[in-house]
Amino acid sequence: MPNPSLSRDLLARPAAQSVRLIAQGYLDAATAAARRMDDAEDAEALHDFRVAVRRLRTAIRAYRRELQDSVRPKLYRRLGEIADETNRIRDADVALAWLRPLRSALSVRERVGLRWLIARIDARRTMRIEHDFAEARRAFRSAEHRLQKGLTIDDAGSDRPFAVVARGTVLAHAQNLDQILAAVRAPDGPEVHQARIAAKRLRYLLEPLTEAIPATAGVVARLRTLQNRLGDLHDALELERDVRAGVESIGAERAIRLFDAAISGRATPARAARDLKPGLVAVARRLRGRRTSLFAELRTNGLKTAGTWRREIETALGPTVGSAPAPIPIPHSLSRRHTRRVRRG
Repeated sequence: MPNPSLSRDLLARPAAQSVRLIAQGYLDAATAAARRMDDAEDAEALHDFRVAVRRLRTAIRAYRRELQDSVRPKLYRRLGEIADETNRIRDADVALAWLRPLRSALSVRERVGLRWLIARIDARRTMRIEHDFAEARRAFRSAEHRLQKGLTIDDAGSDRPFAVVARGTVLAHAQNLDQILAAVRAPDGPEVHQARIAAKRLRYLLEPLTEAIPATAGVVARLRTLQNRLGDLHDALELERDVRAGVESIGAERAIRLFDAAISGRATPARAARDLKPGLVAVARRLRGRRTSLFAELRTNGLKTAGTWRREIETALGPTVGSAPAPIPIPHSLSRRHTRRVRRG
């Protein structure tokens, strides 16, 4: 998906104008991708829609002062709900893409559980896809007009050049990422998910600057690598939780069958659940090994020393962007509701 890229003359424009140009570019991309979601053969439409909405939310959140409430908090939250509508489909797609190739690596006995797990996730995806797609498109169409109106280019907002505002904003987000990475201690800690979100937001803020400030392109590439590592670790953890949920489901079904047999005086039912166990254990062991190796790689190559990303970006921006006041502290990377959800997981 093409990204809005600001030439050097736009860096000198009033920040309110440049921010709206960036946000409008993301809104147009989301609108185009939403239309493509009607085509069942377009496998990339959902991904493009999700990315465009996330980029739009990041720009609105980071530059809310420049937008001067042009996008109301309620509308910003609605964009988040729209993205959430498609999370389950995306997670199922990632899980299935990792599970299906495992068949050749498992024994005949283990494949029974693998097939059951794949069918369980695929059925859940099929059940949700039509509803979630329709709800996401409906909600986005409702929000699109208000967003277009709020992002109209005008002379409102700060008269400071965008270069100054962008520098302070980007450095604040870099400092936030440094702080979260410094707190990462375990592969299943909430900081891993928080770091992934923070890295993604920082990359989205830097991407529009790459044409005007070429030195930032390398930082964007390294942030994408970090985001991918954190994302792979997050996906492994989510799938491991899915396997555990499957085991709990099997256990509950088995307990009900035993209970029904006991009160009716029938013979104990066949232990079909045992046939699934070897496959689920094999999948879980591979996920645990993947989680361990991904975290080891992250500790070696991703968890830099304190202040590293801020210093690296400050060097990339250089004096050409102009000096800026100290970055304004930004809110925590995740809402309280989302943080609680991660911890409960």
